[in-house]
Amino acid sequence: MKVLVVGASGYLGGAVCARLERAGHEVIGLSRSGGGPARRTLRGDVTRPALALAGAALEEVRAEVTHIVTAFGSVDWDCGPDTALDLHAAGIRSVLGLARTCDRFTGLVHVSSLLALGRASGRVGNRELYVGQTFRNWYEYGKYVAESLVRAARDVPSTSVRFGPLLGVPPAAGALSARHGLLAVLPPLLQGYPVHLREGGDFPCYAGEVTGAAEVVHRAVETPASGRTWTWFDPADPTLAEVLRALCRPLGRVPRIVDSATVGRLQRLLASRTGTPDALLGYAEPWFDLDPSVLDAVPGGPPRCPAGYLEATGREVFA
Repeated sequence: MKVLVVGASGYLGGAVCARLERAGHEVIGLSRSGGGPARRTLRGDVTRPALALAGAALEEVRAEVTHIVTAFGSVDWDCGPDTALDLHAAGIRSVLGLARTCDRFTGLVHVSSLLALGRASGRVGNRELYVGQTFRNWYEYGKYVAESLVRAARDVPSTSVRFGPLLGVPPAAGALSARHGLLAVLPPLLQGYPVHLREGGDFPCYAGEVTGAAEVVHRAVETPASGRTWTWFDPADPTLAEVLRALCRPLGRVPRIVDSATVGRLQRLLASRTGTPDALLGYAEPWFDLDPSVLDAVPGGPPRCPAGYLEATGREVFA
């Protein structure tokens, strides 16, 4: 198999390239920088037709690539509509257009997000996408639109894989950042500020470890595309509070997590002063109710997460 990994220099994309090459696949890593851990890399732009490829590089992709993995996209929950839609939605349109011109193409593996479910109510599983939900931010909506486009492209064989927040230390290129996602709440926690979480954060956040996610993508590449959606997260299913405590543990801090409407109001008023992104505040309430049987859809069973991956994340980010 010859796999084009779009977003190869990113956190998950780098881990995917490493996993696929270790399995013996030929990988072409594409990114805006032209970097990444793949032995072969190309510079490209997902917002442009044919991913901005031209000449011999485009001819090679069209003639030889059998699979495409979409591991690109912003992980900034606070991004605006331009970033969310131009990158996630327009990028998927470009990938689908390129896939239709590839002579040997047999499958697209689309990396989606559980956050595409937004504020879904009721129990949801792999088959559901739009269930009348609203969205906390443009990032969620962008991921929802991107997965909708993949599902609608019935002429392009595909498998979508949904992940929650990914943590852990990747084996290849792709840096952890405390500026985005769940990690963005760590600076105020480490400074001793109380953080309001409904029910004290005793609800799932569907976190997973990055190399486990890369393994799921690898299995999706090697499984005939069926138009289905797989979901993976840490089978131990730690709560949001447990995740935050584990992230802070290597730094000798115990996060001040409280269930207090008063603290919640102050948290919003002081968000910019404490360095808490506005979008992160929307995740202080319980998330959607995800059917635990979704893990059963992953062929071979859901990968287990290595012990200590949450603590390793905390050490890596604030070393």
